[in-house]
Amino acid sequence: AHQVHTTSRAATPRVTMATDTETRDANEAYLLRHDVQDLMGGLIQAVVTQKPSDPVQFLIDRLTLENAVVMSTQDDNGLSLYRRQRLLEVFKAIDTDRSGKVDLRETVGFASKHGGSVLSDEELKSIFKDFDENLNNEVDEREFVKFFSRTVGPLSNFAFDEMIAEMLV
Repeated sequence: AHQVHTTSRAATPRVTMATDTETRDANEAYLLRHDVQDLMGGLIQAVVTQKPSDPVQFLIDRLTLENAVVMSTQDDNGLSLYRRQRLLEVFKAIDTDRSGKVDLRETVGFASKHGGSVLSDEELKSIFKDFDENLNNEVDEREFVKFFSRTVGPLSNFAFDEMIAEMLV
């Protein structure tokens, strides 16, 4: 008795790869259809003319924010107008006496209301001194924004917005 082994080969589907020319043509058509050349030209021109401190964040803001031409503009601290305005919302929430300046009492009150009870009075005083650049025992908007510009720079817009939302609860 002989055993016969048969192997059946399934039909292998033939995959056709686009040629380099077809790929290039498809890419060019996409770029034209979506006006990418003008978009990139405008972005590069904006970076060159505005010279943002943080060009990567500037480009992200320019592509994602509403009213992007205005809101992506960066100040000397590298903060976009969008981030500056959001930080000033927090400043105004802390500035309970509406003096345009925040003192240690207001900072302690804000921190205790927003989960800062884990910080000791000494820790809060130390943090306040980091904000108070001219050591007059008050923090104005400029000092507040400048302090936060050093800490929020690496945050994505999503993480930044989450941080602001937590501060304004």
